[in-house]
Amino acid sequence: MGMTRLVMAVDPAVGVEPAALAKAWDGDEEAAALGGASTGAPAPGTFLPGLAELIWVPLAVNLASSVVYDLIRRLVAQQRPAVDVTELELTETVSGDDRVVVVRVRRSIG
Repeated sequence: MGMTRLVMAVDPAVGVEPAALAKAWDGDEEAAALGGASTGAPAPGTFLPGLAELIWVPLAVNLASSVVYDLIRRLVAQQRPAVDVTELELTETVSGDDRVVVVRVRRSIG
């Protein structure tokens, strides 16, 4: 089984810069043990308007989505304590060896 890459796209409305989240990932003992984070530009024709960077983490192990989501929510909350993590919407898509997680603020209906 090959290595899986976690790709995180953070909507600018979340209020957390991808570089800051990548730094928080590397500074967190639990997250860093899974793989080091780096940032890079998305490919042309990005799927998230206003997105300037993606976060890339080569995962040494396959993790349940709930574990990944909890970790991302915790790290976002550390970077922006005012954000209510229950308002974060995380959506995952698998593409080849990549697990792409988009982090957005849940929009209220109405």
